Amino acid sequence: MAPIYLVARVVAQTWIGPYNPAGMGVDLRDLLREALIVHPRLAHQALWSDPGDGARMAAELPPLVPFGGAGYVGANWILDWDHRLPSTHAVLRLAAYYTDERRLEAQTAIERRRADVARDDVFPEFDVPDFSGIPADESYEAELEVGNPPARLRLVSEWRREIDARAAERAVQIVRASPSFHEIKTRTSVRPPGLGDLEAAEWSPPCESGHSRWGIDVWYLLTYNGMVGEGRAFLVDDQEPLVVRERDFQFRAG
Repeated sequence: MAPIYLVARVVAQTWIGPYNPAGMGVDLRDLLREALIVHPRLAHQALWSDPGDGARMAAELPPLVPFGGAGYVGANWILDWDHRLPSTHAVLRLAAYYTDERRLEAQTAIERRRADVARDDVFPEFDVPDFSGIPADESYEAELEVGNPPARLRLVSEWRREIDARAAERAVQIVRASPSFHEIKTRTSVRPPGLGDLEAAEWSPPCESGHSRWGIDVWYLLTYNGMVGEGRAFLVDDQEPLVVRERDFQFRAG
């Protein structure tokens, strides 16, 4: 069975202010208001079946800013199955495109995935594929519970951790010179040497960080017991030599 498309039509809006400089392209939230692809297993359960669901989700999301001065030419929003029956959660996926070539590549992949789902969707007990891994220039995910708005979008593109060496060194030096880092160094005078130095870890988009521009997350590990690590992350603005956000972070090995 082919997936159901839920569509809500609205009048196009013009966005003003820092979100919509020249060359940025379309507001991807408008595309969510217009069309949301819903996984068949969610559609079978009559979850998110209201034509206005896409518009309500769009109203909860911040603007999407393309990376590196690119411009969006299109995107697909997909509400994906949690591989449970009955479902209590879903994953909102965004595949955003800078070029028509990438957009067409993604459309082909989506149609193939639809065919895979239809082929395997024989009995409810059988698992079927989801829509992860669709080609995109930027890929995002947000979890949501039935009846609740989506959580914060997370960038899941593989290139997130690919940072040019010069940009990485610049970000590290900006953090090293910051008063916040000096304070942490003073508080943690006894720190195992094996934890390493400051590390430019990943790109952080505005929809995740709350900052108006892309930035580089620089990590400073404070503890690690072989399984769990904790530290402090500093967000460095991509254009100005500033630490604009700080947060604690935690990770698990493996």
